[in-house]
Amino acid sequence: MASPGAAPRRLVAVLAEAYECLVNARATKPKQDAEQVARAIIDGVHAHSRYGAAAQDATCLALTLIGRIVATVTAPTSHLARFYQDTLEVLLRDLDVVSQMVATFACEERDQVVRHLAAKSASACVLYQLQVSGVLHPSWHGTCERALLSLPAGPQLDACLWSLTHVLQELLRTKRPEPVRTLIAAFDVSVCTAASRFLSADQSAGGASGLADTFCHLLDLLEFLTASGGGSPRLTYVHAAALVAAVSRAPLYFVSKRAALLLKRAALRKAGEDWLGMCGESAADLGALTAAVLDAATADWLSSVSAESLTFFGGSRSTKGGSEDGECDTAMLRAVSLLLIKSVQYHVTSAATGDGEAGGHLTRLWRFLRERGVRPTDGDHDCALLPLLFGEQDDDMMEAAKAALVIFLRLRENCASAEAPCAAGCNPHCHFLFLLRAVWWDHRILLDFLMSTETCFLEYFLRYLRYLRTEWRGFAASCRRLDAEALPRVPFGRDGEGRRRRRTGQHTLGRARRCLLRLHLLLARLHHKKLFPYKADALLRLLWQVTRQLGQDGLT
Repeated sequence: MASPGAAPRRLVAVLAEAYECLVNARATKPKQDAEQVARAIIDGVHAHSRYGAAAQDATCLALTLIGRIVATVTAPTSHLARFYQDTLEVLLRDLDVVSQMVATFACEERDQVVRHLAAKSASACVLYQLQVSGVLHPSWHGTCERALLSLPAGPQLDACLWSLTHVLQELLRTKRPEPVRTLIAAFDVSVCTAASRFLSADQSAGGASGLADTFCHLLDLLEFLTASGGGSPRLTYVHAAALVAAVSRAPLYFVSKRAALLLKRAALRKAGEDWLGMCGESAADLGALTAAVLDAATADWLSSVSAESLTFFGGSRSTKGGSEDGECDTAMLRAVSLLLIKSVQYHVTSAATGDGEAGGHLTRLWRFLRERGVRPTDGDHDCALLPLLFGEQDDDMMEAAKAALVIFLRLRENCASAEAPCAAGCNPHCHFLFLLRAVWWDHRILLDFLMSTETCFLEYFLRYLRYLRTEWRGFAASCRRLDAEALPRVPFGRDGEGRRRRRTGQHTLGRARRCLLRLHLLLARLHHKKLFPYKADALLRLLWQVTRQLGQDGLT
């Protein structure tokens, strides 16, 4: 009499042979024909429920094989592509393998590996059918829609959210709008209902810790919907207030962080940027997000935002920001800071008149950063906070500097003296000088920024140079302040000339002018030889005007 494990072992042998033939470029066809291989795969899908844990390997192998077959058929590179095309047709048409896998979405919590593989392979099949026939698989569609509408927190909802997100993500990657519209239209009502019920409940900030996975899957879905444009993609903005609350109220820190990162990307119009580039938010979208963020900030939201200590090998060290025991999570601090700064920027630029609350929001932000351990060495100079926080993230640093510049230009009529701009912590001269100091006054690094498409440095730089062209005396005042802050670190003795230059602001001013002058010369040479990637006439003209003004008597 055969042992109970004999059947699963024979099944694994058949599946393993089929898998080997699939991944080995020199392999011949399996001994079985396409229909026999397909039926062996179906038996493998059911093996776990039929034979128990002893057959988990057979089920996992069968599910993995389905995904590889779809990949081979979609991008045929194997000489056996036709054989596996026939196998897939039998699986989809005659054996309805998608329905078999969808039934696994509701398997027990301890079977999460099987459930995840089933969701992954079912998604691949759904995606293939949608791209080939333009139709969603009815069993997959119905199961996911029922899970979203009934919203029972559990394995099936998690699998459905993950599968739907994966299909949408892959469709966005192909940049084919028609299948994306088909998918969004099919789930528009159910996704809106699920988001409203889940995010608008009293436990909207992630609920009990048991809902953390569900909440994160929903955040992923919202991001890709935002990137797709139209209809339910507006959900991130419709429920902005609940998402803002999640940043401070979620019981698990990683949920708070995921919500903050989603809101940051939405504020920057970069949701799903890896697939579609900038997404198309409307003014109403950003207005709703801005209102939610600023209302929360006015209600002392920042004081309840956590920024846990960094995780190290061997565990995480709990710390209060900036203490000697460890450091706060700077990614969280950057996300929250950029979200608030971009919200203030949008508010002051869309308001008919200047907003007196802008300065209050910035003051709250600087206090929040200091309490979380962001403490510049330059005393109480608030302008140093953003460069210190964003110093290691070029893209976020440029976004923050650009937003701070726009806020400053909108509110500068309130500045009564050369030193007043620093009171709000967003003096553009200080920010630019801190940037130059961070890159060691190296004009070649600025050139790299100008040639890169990964940051908004060109837009920021042009705006700043236009301002600097008319406000060079304020630039000199910022140079004097930075030199005065550095003065205590210069030793007495033979460096008396260096101390004198710092007292008058000439040290920083001279280095800044030399950096910009060298950038102008190098840029002009590259532009003349047609080696620069875009037309730079306006940039060269601004650099020439600025370096000439900064070289006038009385400044250097």
